[in-house]
This record gives sequence, structure tokens and C-alpha cells, in this order.
Amino acid sequence: MLKPALHAVRQLSRPQALALTVVAVAVIYAVALLDPYIALLMLPFFALGCARGKHPLVLLALSVVPALFLLVGSGIKFAITGIPLVVYDHYFLHSNVLMLAYNDWRIASTLIISTVAAGFYIKHLFSGRGAFSRFERRTLALVAAVCVATVFGMQSWGNDIWNWNQDLATPTLRAFVRSAQIPDPQLEVLPDAPAADTTPETGFGAPNGQRPDIFMILQESTFPPAMMRPGYAPQTLFATDAPDSGPLRVHTFAGGTWRTEFSIATQMRPQEFGNDGLYVFHQLEGRIKRSVFTELKKLGYRTMVFYPSPGSFINGEAFYRSIGVDEFYDPISLGVSTGWNWKVRDSVFYDAMLKKIGDSPTPVIAIMLTINQHGPHDVKDPMSDYVARFAKSDEDFGVFLENLKLRGRKAGVFAFGDHQPEFMTRFLEDHAKWYDTAYDIRCVNFECAKSVQPDKSPIDVVLLTAIALEKFGFTLDHFSMRQREIFKNCIDDIMRCDDRFRLTMNSAFSEFFQ
Repeated sequence: MLKPALHAVRQLSRPQALALTVVAVAVIYAVALLDPYIALLMLPFFALGCARGKHPLVLLALSVVPALFLLVGSGIKFAITGIPLVVYDHYFLHSNVLMLAYNDWRIASTLIISTVAAGFYIKHLFSGRGAFSRFERRTLALVAAVCVATVFGMQSWGNDIWNWNQDLATPTLRAFVRSAQIPDPQLEVLPDAPAADTTPETGFGAPNGQRPDIFMILQESTFPPAMMRPGYAPQTLFATDAPDSGPLRVHTFAGGTWRTEFSIATQMRPQEFGNDGLYVFHQLEGRIKRSVFTELKKLGYRTMVFYPSPGSFINGEAFYRSIGVDEFYDPISLGVSTGWNWKVRDSVFYDAMLKKIGDSPTPVIAIMLTINQHGPHDVKDPMSDYVARFAKSDEDFGVFLENLKLRGRKAGVFAFGDHQPEFMTRFLEDHAKWYDTAYDIRCVNFECAKSVQPDKSPIDVVLLTAIALEKFGFTLDHFSMRQREIFKNCIDDIMRCDDRFRLTMNSAFSEFFQ
């Protein structure tokens, strides 16, 4: 039996041999990972390729190519982000991909190559003319039967988002197909939550005297260069001699800036709401009732956001307005650029922000995102490129602090890195270190208050906002005090805490979540 089979293989032409390889890979994948969902993606292309006189192997190969293409894409995304390709990636693709391609040659090249490849694929799929063969009729019926069985199997899936998330731990076609029916984000809480806390809910208390302006400066793709170049000493940003700075633990890597924005604004990890937290700005618009903006607005603060990208990007403007932001400014409204420009120095945004704030009669709380360190960095020597950009950000941050001094008003500033750039995968084998960056808290024209947080100790990003506000003289609200108590033994990384502590915190936040 083996000899005839080998003889048949030797008789195949090169295209047919290539087709056999593609089919073999698809079969091995489907069997090894018990993934019959490949049939759902194969069926329409097999049907379109029928009645065109193609060799059976060629037709099978063409029909599974789109599924294998998705599988490769899912594997690449999973390697970079830890999240497989899912249907709700459309949030990112439908309005942002062209904007990204304009600024990133890698994305632009991928789009061009994919478009050309799709053109060749369609040409070959629809080429030829013939009658339905017996093989085509039988195979079409078999694949359709598998599809019907898998669709019926979908009916048994539950509506608990946490059961669904377990299936997203591997980049498979099953994960991609199942993600089409994942329910809306939920907040995972304790199944046996204790009785509701009867302590009266109190808000942040303003410091005595003049209320300080508050500036939250997100440093895009930034970490202390000394992590890779020991001895490097920044002049101002994350400087070793800064009184209140230190290591920060974030919950995203190589992208997903909005995840860190979410943590800073809400004091919650976005992944707590399910669906990996990647699209919380889309999925949670209007569902979050508490943020640093809503709470400080109660104290008479003017709430502002300054973005380096159009407000439509990742639904930024709509989400921020839903959590209490009254003024949202992007590069267009600031007069910085006509849309998206990843080469704008931080100083341009600092100056535009201060000009827009002007001599405000009321105190302001503003978050500003920089863009200077956004990739791609130099391919051959990314660290030298990174350090050169960091030096500019360091200089601009120092000038910004000096300009705040000249205003003569109290100003509380905390700067923080949102995530490390993707090139760090080359240098850090320990994946746990991928989530390390830094924070820097400054009190301008007034003395920082003492806090219970020891100087220079690592902290988790969800705790940074409360720690900074306490440094600025505020008394903490009831939610922040409960958060500190719950995470007192894992303040450097809340994921080190037992799940019960994390879920207890989620239960506390549930009253602010619809």
C-alpha cells in the first residue's frame, strides 16, 4: 500500500505536490488540535472553486488557504500580544488600519502584500470551467455536514464570558470562530461576595488652600533606558535623584496604550472586564460610572484630554467623554497637525496644552499622551534609536516642568510609561519583565505631602493615580482606600495577589459598572 502511494506522489506535478503539502498541514492541524471549525472557513471557498475542472488536491488546497492564512495571522498576533486573532478585532481594523499604515511601513507593507496575494488567490480560485465532479459533490456534502454539526455544537456554549475567555488561550481557528459569539464584557466578581459594605461612600478631599492643577503625562512606549544600558542617567524624566519616582508595573506590552489609559483613569485593570480588555474603549463606552475625572469634577475641576491622534482612533474621544471628560483635544483641534503624525516632539503638545488651558480660573485635571517614542524604531539598532528619542522626551519634560513653575500656580504632575516597545522581545527573555516601566511624581510650586507609599518602591499602574493624588495633598475616597487595603500585600503587581483579593476589588467596583 505504501509503495503505490509513494508512486502516486512522485507522479504529481509541482503545483499538485505543493497542494498536497498545504492539505496535509491543514489535516494535521485539525486532527492535532481537534479543531473542526476549519470546515466553516473552508466551505464557501470550496463551493466557489467547484465546477472549474481543478485537480482535487489543488481545489482542497485553495479552499483551506484562507483558514491557514487566518491561523498564521492569529499566531503572529498571539506571539506579540498574548491574544489570538478574534472577530472583535474589527474594532481596531475598521477605522484605524489605514491611519496606522500611513505612519508605519510594516503595516503598509503587510496591507499591500495581502492585497496582491488576495488578488492572485481569487484569480486562481475562479479560473477554469467544468462540470461538478463526483469528488466535488461528495466532498462538498461532507464539509457541509461537518459545518452543520459544529454550528449545532455552538448552541451548548454558555453566556459566562469567563468560560469563553479560557478558549482564547491558544491561537486556533476554534478561538476565532467562537469569539464571534462572545457576550458583552462583564465584570468578574466573587461568587460568594460578602454583604455590601455599609461604610458611607466618600469622595476625594481637596487639599487646603489653592487646589493644584493636575497633569497626567503618558509617555508613549517608554521605559527607563538604564534597564538596557546600565549607567544611563536621565536629566529629569524618571531621574534617579527624583524624589518620587520608581518602577511601575503595567498590563500591556508592545501596544494597547489605551489599556494603561484605562487603568490610570478608572483605577481598574481592563482585563477584569473580559475579552482580554483590548477594546474597552469601544465596548465599555457609557458603562463606567466612576473615574478620576468624575470624582475630581465634584471638586470643581475642569476635565481635559490631549491626544496625539484623531479622537476617532480606538474610540478615544467618545470613551473619555463617557467617563466625565468635558474637553477633548486632538492634533487637529490643537492645530498641531492635520491628523496623525508620529514624529511630533513632546514639547509641541506640552505647549499646545498649556496654551489651551490658559489662565483657567478653575483648577484643571488633564491627561496628555506623547507620541515621540511610538515605533517603528530603527530595525538594526532599535536601542540607540530609542535612547535618542528618550533624550528628547527627557529634555522636553524638564522644560515643561520649568514652564509650570513660571505659571506660579500649584501643579501636580505624574508621568508614566504606558508599555515597552515591541523590539524589547529581542532583549528580554523573561516575559515578566516586559511589563516593567516607570513613574515620576512631581509637585510644582508646592511641597509634596507624605504618603504611606515608600519612595522608589515598585507599584502597579492601577494604584498610581491614588498614590499621586495623595502626594498632591488630597485625601483618598472610600474606593481608593479599600483598593489600598485589599492590595496592600501586592502593591507592586496586583496579579501576584490571590484571585480572591482581585475579585473582591472587582465586587467593590461593580456598583460603578453597568
